[in-house]
Amino acid sequence: MKRRSLGILSAALLLAPGAALAADPPAAPGPAQPAPAPGGWAGELDALSKWIADRGKGPACAARCYTLERLKLSGRVGEGPLEFELVGRVLADGAVDIPLFGPPKEVRLEGVTENDKEAAIGFEGDRYFLHTSAKRFVLKGKMTLGSDLTLQIAGPLNTLEADLASGVVVEGSRLSGIAGTTIHLNRQDKAAEAGPTVFQLSRAVRVGREIGFEYRLVMRSGTDLGVVRLPLTLGEKVLDVTGAAGFRVEGNELILPTSGRTAEMTITGTLAKLGAMAPDARSGYEWWLIESDPEHRVAVAGDARQVDSAESPIPRSQPTSRLFLMQKGQKMDATVTPLAAVDALAAVVQSHQRTVVVTARGDVVSQDQVNYENNGVDYLAYAPSGRPIFLSTSGKAERIMRQGADAEEILVPLRTGSQSVQVQALSQTGLKPLFGTVTVPMPSYALTASRVHLTVGLPAGVFPLALLGGDRPKWAVEGSDLLVSGIGFAAGWAAVRPGPGTSPSRLRMLRILGGIVLASLWFLWKPGFVLSLIALGLWALIWAVGVFAKGAARAAATLVLVGGLGLVGLIGLAAMGSRAPMKSSDISYEPPPQRAAAPVSTLGGGKLDDDRSGNGWVDKGGGVLEGVTPVPLPLPEYRHAMSASRELVTKDRPFRPTLVYVTDTAVAPVAVLWLVGLAIVVSAHRGRMKDGYRRLRERIDRAAAPPAEAKAANAEAPKDKEGEEG
Repeated sequence: MKRRSLGILSAALLLAPGAALAADPPAAPGPAQPAPAPGGWAGELDALSKWIADRGKGPACAARCYTLERLKLSGRVGEGPLEFELVGRVLADGAVDIPLFGPPKEVRLEGVTENDKEAAIGFEGDRYFLHTSAKRFVLKGKMTLGSDLTLQIAGPLNTLEADLASGVVVEGSRLSGIAGTTIHLNRQDKAAEAGPTVFQLSRAVRVGREIGFEYRLVMRSGTDLGVVRLPLTLGEKVLDVTGAAGFRVEGNELILPTSGRTAEMTITGTLAKLGAMAPDARSGYEWWLIESDPEHRVAVAGDARQVDSAESPIPRSQPTSRLFLMQKGQKMDATVTPLAAVDALAAVVQSHQRTVVVTARGDVVSQDQVNYENNGVDYLAYAPSGRPIFLSTSGKAERIMRQGADAEEILVPLRTGSQSVQVQALSQTGLKPLFGTVTVPMPSYALTASRVHLTVGLPAGVFPLALLGGDRPKWAVEGSDLLVSGIGFAAGWAAVRPGPGTSPSRLRMLRILGGIVLASLWFLWKPGFVLSLIALGLWALIWAVGVFAKGAARAAATLVLVGGLGLVGLIGLAAMGSRAPMKSSDISYEPPPQRAAAPVSTLGGGKLDDDRSGNGWVDKGGGVLEGVTPVPLPLPEYRHAMSASRELVTKDRPFRPTLVYVTDTAVAPVAVLWLVGLAIVVSAHRGRMKDGYRRLRERIDRAAAPPAEAKAANAEAPKDKEGEEG
């Protein structure tokens, strides 16, 4: 017999590779061969080869690779750790992770062994797990439960046996078919179980426009709970109960039908008012969460102890939440005080820059740049004081929409945060031929503007005199202008030097007239004023150099002074001419995105790839279409401008500026009078101009004369000098 077994084993080792290869390809079609006889060498070798060929071809374990047969608990509940014994099997080849029980933060495991060896125990999420490859394992150890004496069993577990020396499993000592279940343990014996043994009630009261409540009730018992009655001591109006098959209210009690030995319910509803509060007679203690919105204040008095609201079993919803722990026999009273709300600015205009340009034909083009801060306003009714022609929000053009066909205001969409709005409008006004006033049109809106800055531009031939209506009146003549014109008056006074024989009264009159002519030149023609001062300064410097210097030094000093004075004059002229008339609006505009072109049809009727044309027909409307996204209009040019500003502008405190102007028609007589005065001053110096011209000609002739004549002329030079000083 031993020889036969040895022969079979040798044959199996020799036939194993061939059997493994022969098992892969399918059998060739043909008549079925008769199976070998069950006995004999051939049958035993064939069975062995099939076993070797089919080994490892079974289905792999994918869904559940273990079974848990029995969990046995023993010990005393609440008097130290409990002992447990878990028997199970592994269905897969290799090590697997088997979920046990938890949660780890409430259950502590000690001294766990697997088949009398140290076990590989870990935890993940809310459960412990065993890592093992044993086909059959017996897990033993000790567990210590938390204060609520609960144990979550992941399962699936075939049976649970609780052989406890003291205490009881509320759900029963013999359970079967357990999966994802929480069992509750109690320190009391089975004989003492009568009625609900666990009655935990947590309450939350939320005060707002109405008072709402949320109660969470947890009950456990050794027997069926049946129908539970909850007193409604605060006049609660119950709206919903989750966790119960149905509910009803009878008088001042809430009837809660239950099934089984455990129940967890959430009760929500409203309260008419708050008053005296006390725990239920079946509760050892209760959590009371009191919350209120910013429009109400809740005052709480009583002997309940306030604790950290983070410990509340009901989630908080307001930052004003307070949590109270109310023991049996304690009371608490709460009163609600509504707070008076104060009107606040939900949106405010931080700055408003408005530019108004008046053309020579009386067209008024206005452009507004409004920077605002918004925290809750969706649309702003904006009256642009004219026909709106462009609207953009934060650099993006918007369609101009009205609330109605006859409404003057346009609806400006306001985004939240710090944003900007640009609006352009067109209106008409009339300019008088000589002088007059213009009420500058201003937009109207309901927001408070911190600061409004206005710039009014006028065409050539119209001169602003004053801009009124701001925090301070703005005048065309400022303090700096008076200072410069005063300098011009002094220079004109000193420059008037008529010939000898002029009476003192005439000399005084001529000097006053010369000062007025030069001072008024600053207001009529600023570059001419600067050039006149340069000429007078040059004449004074040449005279001073002629008195204090001779020869080459005189020529060099004259050249240096003339060059320096000319440079200063050029700089002054450049500074006055640096502000050029405005030619276009400085607007931040983002054009709307282009639509993708439709593909070209080879059969005709399609659009070209580069077709970017619109869909409107321009006849005589000047490119104006209804309902399209507008484009900005560049502001017209202006020659003169004046600015004003005002702080804290509201709809009740509007900014209504008025412009006072004068035209060139009214200024023309003043210019004529200036020319007459200039002619009088110049004619008074006619003798000096002739005498100066004569001396200049004599000097030129002496320079061209022979040397002998030049010496004679030089001998008479002191006499000429004395005549000049006279």
